[in-house]
Amino acid sequence: MAMSSILNADDIKKALDAFAVADSFDHKKFFEIVGLKSKSPNDVKKVFTVLDADNSGFIEEEELKFVLKGFAKDGRDLTDKETKAFLKAADKDGDGKIGIDGKNKTSKSGCECLNPKSLTEIQTAKRRGQNYIQQKLLSLVKWIHLGLMS
Repeated sequence: MAMSSILNADDIKKALDAFAVADSFDHKKFFEIVGLKSKSPNDVKKVFTVLDADNSGFIEEEELKFVLKGFAKDGRDLTDKETKAFLKAADKDGDGKIGIDGKNKTSKSGCECLNPKSLTEIQTAKRRGQNYIQQKLLSLVKWIHLGLMS
């Protein structure tokens, strides 16, 4: 799937042009310029899927370095400094990966560990009439809307 099928091609070009110089990348401003803040949770998930080059469900540091190429083939590589700053801001649990909810905790059986916080989140989602995945997608959208990457 091409990013231009989700986001406006002119907005993508503006964002790439705005951060064409090495060490100028600002993820908050970039997402604002490409129009991601105004997109639906489904569109945000599509963008995440495009950027997750190895389809692991996470964006790892090596994928993050090439994040601008995910928006357009002629996008530049992020510098190591930009990559590390972006990862630090977006990696909520410090595992070196960005997930849809910032977590990568699995049990030996491969199922998500349900810590007390996760159980509370599930219960809150149920009270709101949402399933857990919908709530996580909404959280991601809020995260993008508020420009909070930490």
